[in-house]
Amino acid sequence: MNDFKYYRIRTRMAAAIAVLSCLALPLAAQKANVTYLEGTAKIKSSAGSLRLADFGSTVTYGESVITGKDGLVEMALPNGSTIRVSGDSVFTYSETGTGSDSRPVLATLAGSVSYKLNKSVGRSPLIQTNSMVAGVRGTEFTVYAARDGSNLLVVTGGIVDVTAQGETVSLYKDEAVQVDPGQKPGEKYIWLGKELDFSDWNGGKNAEFLADPVGGIERVAAQLDGYAKELAALKAPYEEANATWEKAVEDYKALLAKTDDKDTLQKFRIETLNPTQDARATLILNIRYYALNYLSVRRYVLSNMYMEMKTRFPLSRTPASEDFFRLHKETLARYEDAIVPELNPNDY
Repeated sequence: MNDFKYYRIRTRMAAAIAVLSCLALPLAAQKANVTYLEGTAKIKSSAGSLRLADFGSTVTYGESVITGKDGLVEMALPNGSTIRVSGDSVFTYSETGTGSDSRPVLATLAGSVSYKLNKSVGRSPLIQTNSMVAGVRGTEFTVYAARDGSNLLVVTGGIVDVTAQGETVSLYKDEAVQVDPGQKPGEKYIWLGKELDFSDWNGGKNAEFLADPVGGIERVAAQLDGYAKELAALKAPYEEANATWEKAVEDYKALLAKTDDKDTLQKFRIETLNPTQDARATLILNIRYYALNYLSVRRYVLSNMYMEMKTRFPLSRTPASEDFFRLHKETLARYEDAIVPELNPNDY
């Protein structure tokens, strides 16, 4: 994709145009307002800069909330929905698709995040973690994301449809399911009167990884390969959509040279130029979606695994640790080849 670097520069402009053209989802839905704050918390912008979170701070599409161990952030969406980011957690607020296909993406990348979501205008939010996606129907639930890439989703009200590796499990009130990286959802079970100690659960998942580091990184690699495959499948459609858009732009320039009739120009924009622009923008956003998913797993899961193993095997290594470091190197090589070209410096 030789011209991809040039068009990545225009991604944010295309995304902004696509959002403005969305009639089913109000522009106000792009913002979440901080209503409560404890301890240390920062907001990372889409440009990569960090600012301290404060009461009244606004979190918009493309931004992340990062809390310290003593941190807690509560946010409210325009429709009254609330999001609670616990300590030592990472939450991102983004979108996928454009126009009538646009929908918010609420992602728990690390730690735990609780949601109370009201019915919204347009399509409901997509809930995302490193290992699964979920659709909601006006509900209350908490998502836990462990250091090994495993996730636990607990529903306290409403319905959540959890999908991983092509399989979907529907959760109802007081039900939970665990999803491991690269795996289908586990068996759902009753979650009644329980209270999860995230630190203990996260520590237990880390211990499981250390007991089988090769199996752990193989599961994560399978998850990442899935993201890379989805991204690769979008490249040919992008090339076609981009060529169609470029032709529409040239045809529009030619039309401008021939006439200044406003009705004729508007008709061409509505029927030809805008649809091709939206189709191209949708593919760019979806390519970015999978690239950033890969990046988040690399940052919050693979790096944790590597540091756990590096501290335990700084010099001498066992056969299992040798296999782990080999697989880690191979996974990073695939990341450099397939994902890095679709990122920009602000993503790091």
